[in-house]
Amino acid sequence: MEKSIIRALKFLPLFLLLSNSAFSQIWVPVIESENNAVYSYDPISVKREGDIVTYWELSDYSTPLKSGQLQVVSSKSKMIQDCKNNRYKVGDLIDYDGHNGTGNIVNVAMVTETNWYQGGSGSVNEVMKDMVCNKKITQ
Repeated sequence: MEKSIIRALKFLPLFLLLSNSAFSQIWVPVIESENNAVYSYDPISVKREGDIVTYWELSDYSTPLKSGQLQVVSSKSKMIQDCKNNRYKVGDLIDYDGHNGTGNIVNVAMVTETNWYQGGSGSVNEVMKDMVCNKKITQ
């Protein structure tokens, strides 16, 4: 009995990692940009506190971006939207060398403080903001 408990505890870190919202998402495509990048969000990750909505966003680039000598093909970002004041922040960021948040992680930024940015009219962010800010969230 004791050995089976110890064996089960060995898998606890893996379970916790996979159950974290940054790793176990369901991506719903929302918009394709003019440069053919596809932006998706994870509806399960959407959380609201007053006028502030946080969620995970996947950016899948048709043309890889450069990060030093590495190529970024997709990124997962924790987005923070201020629905009332039409502004946003980018929280945590994970860049990958594969499409749809796959492949090797090439960059990680765990952000504690960041600036607010104004959302632009007709931008990808405006479309994402309108969707998550108008989404009925059940918790």
